[in-house]
Amino acid sequence: MPSSTSSSDGSAAKRALFALAGAFALLNAAALVLWQAIPLTPVSTGRYLAAVDDHLAMLERSKGQEGRVILIGGSGAAFSISAEALGEELGRPVFNGGIQAGIGFRNLMDLYAPHLDPENDLIVLLPELELLAEDARYSATWCDVVYLRKDLKRLIGQPRCLPNVIHRTYEEVRYHLTGNTSVDAVYRRSGFNAVGDLTSHLAIDRPPPDFGEYRLPDITPQELDRFETYVKDELIGRGFDVLYVPAAMPEPACRWREVDAIAAQLSALSTVDAAPPELARFCLPAELFFDGAGHLNREGRVIQTANVRSVLEQAVAGPATN
Repeated sequence: MPSSTSSSDGSAAKRALFALAGAFALLNAAALVLWQAIPLTPVSTGRYLAAVDDHLAMLERSKGQEGRVILIGGSGAAFSISAEALGEELGRPVFNGGIQAGIGFRNLMDLYAPHLDPENDLIVLLPELELLAEDARYSATWCDVVYLRKDLKRLIGQPRCLPNVIHRTYEEVRYHLTGNTSVDAVYRRSGFNAVGDLTSHLAIDRPPPDFGEYRLPDITPQELDRFETYVKDELIGRGFDVLYVPAAMPEPACRWREVDAIAAQLSALSTVDAAPPELARFCLPAELFFDGAGHLNREGRVIQTANVRSVLEQAVAGPATN
């Protein structure tokens, strides 16, 4: 028979546990209230990922423009292609929707969807290999986007982001208290131009990255099928014209047969008349890269923009009529 002492100890432990759980819940609730209530500091409003809202506004402002071309990719598209130059050369509106692969392709496209127009838009897919491998509904990068947008609806849809949002909120309080305003020189919101190109890296000279031990991201057939299914269901199925163009890759990437197979499979997604891109043109030497993350420097950007233009010119008959 249990003693009254052990029974009392057990009840006290339960009360302590409930009290601790209650305190934790209150702290989380307080953090969520703070998240929604306090304004973001310049540290947060100036962050690279805060450009998501600018891209949404850009797409909404230009919605309905005839012959609009929208480039979709990760940071490789943002860094490595000039939509501004493409627009001037093709005589039609071109916008760069690339931001960062870690957001998740489907997450980003879900945000973009209300601002796209199947009657006028050509969606140009430039998926880096990382975009295929990292397309998850949950990621720390996506949680940062949810935090910066104060997007309570999407937090409810992805509750695993709660710890990230709480952590960022308390960081925000610290920024307010310390007056910190520092923003990264390259990865910053103000580094994007009006059509979505990142330009903050163009005046910076760096030695070429070392791709001597370059390894392909581990892309499974399931990840590739997931990407294809989304494109077919949510883009082609909704009436969008789609064109696949390879993202720029370091030369060692072309040594793997898997890259050829992936490019061939993705080329089949194109719904407009254009010959399959010559993959070797998109595999570039190290001296054309800004960093080891696959972002091109000024010279590389010119070459990749020309490569994209050569494919686009086949897909568009001429300048859009206004």
